[in-house]
Order: sequence, then structure tokens, then C-alpha cells
Amino acid sequence: MHPQASTSSSTSYTSQDPPPRSELWWDRIPSIKIVRPPKGPFSPQVDERCFTYCSQSITGRIHGHDPWCRTMCVRKVFLHEVTRILSRHQTETLHKQPGKPPRREVTEVIEAAPVNHPLPPEGQRYSGWLQAMFDATFGGLVAQGEDSSPGAVQPETKYWKEGWYIWWSRSRWAAQERMDLMRRSLENQTEWQQLKERRNEEWERGGSYDEHRLNEDVRVLGDHGNAPPFPDVSHESILLPLPDTFPLGQQIRNVLAPTWKVLGVVRESIASGAQKELALRIYEKALTDEPIKLLRVVCSMIWENMGFKDDDEPKSSDTRKKP
Repeated sequence: MHPQASTSSSTSYTSQDPPPRSELWWDRIPSIKIVRPPKGPFSPQVDERCFTYCSQSITGRIHGHDPWCRTMCVRKVFLHEVTRILSRHQTETLHKQPGKPPRREVTEVIEAAPVNHPLPPEGQRYSGWLQAMFDATFGGLVAQGEDSSPGAVQPETKYWKEGWYIWWSRSRWAAQERMDLMRRSLENQTEWQQLKERRNEEWERGGSYDEHRLNEDVRVLGDHGNAPPFPDVSHESILLPLPDTFPLGQQIRNVLAPTWKVLGVVRESIASGAQKELALRIYEKALTDEPIKLLRVVCSMIWENMGFKDDDEPKSSDTRKKP
């Protein structure tokens, strides 16, 4: 009895667990598994892609100049990033139909509130993305209604919204910071921007900021001499929201509007029989001798205009006038 007890205790399952199922022959058949990835903050879907190109010249390397860089990022902001769920519950509705069993419908009701995360400085500067795209120098564009005078009304703060955004920069410092922000949520990006503003304000007041207070994620943008700890490089960047529907479709519809009108007139003429009547009249006219007479008169006039008319031939004004 004792050896049997020791044998049973060495198994991989206890007496409370069911024994492992033996492998069946249909388990070896290849199958297709449909896996639905999670949604919301746990989704593996890509929300941002960045493309950077940098080059450096020989003289630029010798003199320690910054490389020539251009960076473009496409960002998709999802609904869960700009909303906060307040409550979630399910409601059941019973649908009764005569002669059929009642059908129960379960609906999930989610109450959410918007979360206002302000856009970075490069997104607050521009009022229209088309106007910004056609501006030659990014630093020279002033938003509509914005005035640099002290008594001017400050423009309304813009916030992140669900949709697509495009980010473009010609600064390699801004590109490096953008890569760091790709691992931060919108809330953390807002906190990072506020942290930079506080450090710069302390520097402007002449106070020294404590570098030890910065956590390991904080990276100062290099040694700029007598400059603020976080120089403003937003004037070399641009953040534009992309519209849901581009206005190109409306422009195409305006261009093709006369074409649709002409096609409508042709369709109505075919449906009414006017095209058929015109074709029959042309066919009947082609069977007479009038087309031959008209061709003869046209050829004679061309012959005369080319200077091949015989001077001894009498001029017949009556023949010329008749078609």
C-alpha cells in the first residue's frame, strides 16, 4: 500500500483535480483559430508612425552644426484617449411578437465624459491646417483672431480630439523629443509640457531648479549655453488635425456637375424618342441627292479659293447662291 501511495503522490495532479485528457486523433488536424485583439487601452493597434530623414555635410560636421533633419508623424487619437468612462451598465428589453416566443435584447449603456488634454504649443499656433500648409515660414504665421499686443484677447485653447493628426518638424531636437513622447499617453504628455514650463519659469525668475527632482524619464535637450533648460523649438514644428472628409470630393463634384447635367439631358432625349427621330431624319436626308449637291458646291468653292478657276469661264452668280 505504501508504494502505491508514493506513486500516486508523484503525479502532476491532485485528487481534487480531474485527470488530464488524453490526446485524441482530431487534435492533430490543423485548424483555424480566430483571435480578436482587445480594444481600448489594451489594443495592439498602431496609433502613430514617424518617418525621419537626416543628413550632414562635411563642413557641418567640422564646425559642429546640427544635421539637416525632417520628420513627419501620423497620429491616430482614439476615443478612449479623450474620454473617461463614468459608469457602465446593461439594460434588458423584452420584445413580444404575436405567434413568436419573446426575444430579449441586452444593451450595454456607457456614460462617458470628455477629457480635455491641451495640444502642444505647435498645435495651438495655427487656426487652419490649409493656411499653415501653404505658409512658407512657420514662425511667421499668426492664427486668425490672434494678436501679439498686450491687451489682445488670447485665443481659445485647443484640445486633443478623436481623429487623425499630422506632425511635421525640421528640428532634430523636436524629433528626439517626439520619439520619447511616443511611449507616453496624452495625460503624461500634458504633464511633461507643464513640467517644462515650470522649469523655464524658474529659470526666468533667476532661481536654480533642482535637477535631482527630474525623474529618469526627463532629458534636457542638450547644452545650449545661457539658455533655458528646455528651449522652445515648437516654432520649427507644426501639428495639424486632418479633417474626417477631405474637401477634394466636393471640388470634384463641382467640376463634374455640368457633365452630369449634359448626361441627364441626353438621357431624357433618348427616353422621349427625340434621338431616334433625329437619326431617322438624318437617314432620310442621306438617301436624297441634297448631300451630293452640297458636297459639289463646297468642292467648287474650295477650288475657286485656291486660285484654279478658269478666267474664260463665265461667272454664274445664281449658281453660287444656290446651295
